[in-house]
Amino acid sequence: QDEKMGGAEVVSTVKGSREAYLALAEKGQSTCKESSLKVLGQSLMAGCYIGFGALLAVAISARMPGLTNENPGLKTLIFACLFPVNLLIIMLTGGILYTGTSAAAPAALYEGKAKAIDVARVLVLSWCGNLLGSLLFALFTQWCELNGDATSQFLAEIAHNKISRRFDVTFAKGIGCNWMVSMAVFLSGQAQDFTGKCVAIYLPISTFVMIGFEHTPANFYLLGLAMMNADVSLVNALVKNWIPAALGNFVAGAFIVAGAYSYFYGRLGHLQQPPADLEAGEDEANDVEAFVSEKTKQNSRWLQLCRTTQPSARRSRAASW
Repeated sequence: QDEKMGGAEVVSTVKGSREAYLALAEKGQSTCKESSLKVLGQSLMAGCYIGFGALLAVAISARMPGLTNENPGLKTLIFACLFPVNLLIIMLTGGILYTGTSAAAPAALYEGKAKAIDVARVLVLSWCGNLLGSLLFALFTQWCELNGDATSQFLAEIAHNKISRRFDVTFAKGIGCNWMVSMAVFLSGQAQDFTGKCVAIYLPISTFVMIGFEHTPANFYLLGLAMMNADVSLVNALVKNWIPAALGNFVAGAFIVAGAYSYFYGRLGHLQQPPADLEAGEDEANDVEAFVSEKTKQNSRWLQLCRTTQPSARRSRAASW
């Protein structure tokens, strides 16, 4: 937005909330229009980038025993400060994550920019692509022999925590996670420069990591690597974490974020009342109808006057003859 103030031009580098929500819906529309192969490919790449950030966070926070052994809060802080690099790369390169797609695609549906079948398609493809990319990067980690003693020990601890919770607890943690991830997507749409986008992404992502919420794509990598170390089974990873976390992520993205902001700024908020342009059109139509009605009445009175005056005129002419 540009404004003239005192002869100088003021440029705003932040969009308004309404514009940011509509940008989110347009992002979902763009994803839904992509071919299945491209969605799968972009999701696979995003899964690999998730692995980069997660491995960085695990490797560094696990190798500071003198600082973190007696200070678990510091260990979590270090992990959370390093992890968001993956989301920065993904969002700034147009990658597709299941978590962000859970907000963007439903937003497009609510605004009439996408079909339900396409929303379901991209959600399934993004989930599968993220899983495949994360597992491939876990294999790459093993190949590079980066899963050393400290790293594997910390991974085993993480895996145990992630599969030891009840289904509903993991589901709720999935909601908390994607509430923040979806807001990172929302806020990055508001920022119009590189620095602003980085800050907008970094703050919500580091927040959910420090709190301990459940991010499905990150868990694909962390539990996948733990499976390769025989610390967790596929069934436990799938049933006790991936499924409930994915469901919670979807609820947060589709309903709490996309649904709420569609009500505030989009079509869902206008279901019970006509849009302003429609109301204006109805007012104009009423004005025209009133004008036509008044003219019709005037014409009727004129015709009636003509009918009453014509016989009198004939009688006057006859008398004069």
